[in-house]
Amino acid sequence: MKMKKIILLPMLTLSILLISLSCKKTSTAPNTPSYIGFWVGKYGSSTSYPTSGYSFLFTSGGVVHVYDGADTATAAKGVGTYTVTGLTVNTTYIYTGGATYSTTATLNTENSFQEGTWGSGTNTTNGGRFFIVKQ
Repeated sequence: MKMKKIILLPMLTLSILLISLSCKKTSTAPNTPSYIGFWVGKYGSSTSYPTSGYSFLFTSGGVVHVYDGADTATAAKGVGTYTVTGLTVNTTYIYTGGATYSTTATLNTENSFQEGTWGSGTNTTNGGRFFIVKQ
């Protein structure tokens, strides 16, 4: 009888320890989508190769800030919204003077490069081409 108690106590302790470890939940913070952040690149009119400065700041709330240049302090500024569906990123934004533009771009699988087209109003074409790289 004494031998049963000696074996039973460590077995019971081990069982309780295993059960408590297997039920432990780990909390994980939600990942920030990798397209969130500051992107710098260039845009061009019509079919011209992009050579003019262009930058975007994508925030987690679906708001995008757009600048005609990499220096956000001196560039013309626009603000608007964006959506991401798969690898397609669409924006519509309004500059301080009231002009509205829209873009559509394809995001590469590393989420580090976007290339697409822009247009006036809600049209995402007929304005020109652009590319941006995540900083």
